[in-house]
Amino acid sequence: MDSDHYAQAHAVYRAMARGELGSDLRLGLNLGFYRTFAVPGIARILAGTGKMTARPQARAKATGALIYTLIDHGPHHPAGARAVTTLNHLHAGLPAGDDEFVYVLAAFCVAPLHWIDAYGRRPTTPQEKTSAHAFYADLGQRMNLPAIPGSFGELEAWMDAYERRHFGVTAEGRALMTATRNLLTDRFPRVLAPLVHAGTNALFDTRFLEAMGASPPAWPVRVLVRAALRVRAWNAARGRGRRLGARGHEQGRPSSSPHRRATGRERPATEGP
Repeated sequence: MDSDHYAQAHAVYRAMARGELGSDLRLGLNLGFYRTFAVPGIARILAGTGKMTARPQARAKATGALIYTLIDHGPHHPAGARAVTTLNHLHAGLPAGDDEFVYVLAAFCVAPLHWIDAYGRRPTTPQEKTSAHAFYADLGQRMNLPAIPGSFGELEAWMDAYERRHFGVTAEGRALMTATRNLLTDRFPRVLAPLVHAGTNALFDTRFLEAMGASPPAWPVRVLVRAALRVRAWNAARGRGRRLGARGHEQGRPSSSPHRRATGRERPATEGP
């Protein structure tokens, strides 16, 4: 992809992350990161460092800060270039194969958009899917990984086949899930927190739960959690529609955030997977 097309794709993906879909994408990135716990090789590495189980909040913030620095600035900006250098340094020498690294990128690219399409304020567009793929394909190239599948749909299919082959129950994966569960429930509004805490497993598909050695929650819990998520999305979309009708233009763009209007600067990115 040439620089002009990448710049356009990056702008679209950044608008998703900092605009109306921002909170949905952030939660989706968390869910994508959870999926890596189900890959035995990745789970062993994450648990082996001790950081994810001993200090999950600090580890999550550090990872999120790197990803959102790239989202905000792109890899050509000095801050983005430093983030890529840091990622390469952190991953140098890890006993992981190329496919495991590509799977992590796929989890960050595909899983969040699946979440948004199911429970977000609105479904993602084909352009947004293409832009997300371009963002992570470029990141993979800068991390010296093999070329990832050439489109969002191809990466989606590759990820599905990889999970079918490799997902499995490990003690490390289960320990990671236990240590980080609160990071997930903290992403929801307080009014939903008790329900989500009780029904966290309802946020995941059967394939992932089996790889965690867990069972799906009882059907009433699944119904309640998913209904609450759909009501949340409906309320958010309805509120956005009222704002558009009242003011005649989009209020959710990154440049229109209250923080930026008040200070002239974007809110710093310190949260994420």
